[in-house]
Amino acid sequence: ATPGSGHVFADLIANDRPNKIAAPYTLDRFRTGLLIDEHGAAGVAH
Repeated sequence: ATPGSGHVFADLIANDRPNKIAAPYTLDRFRTGLLIDEHGAAGVAH
């Protein structure tokens, strides 16, 4: 995940706009209640 996040962060700095991969992860999602599907994020079922 570290190389991918570095690539997305570098794109943000270079272009002064969120990368399309990172766009759903803005802090505004906490205000709006927008959930992000994370089913594949854990190695175990919840």
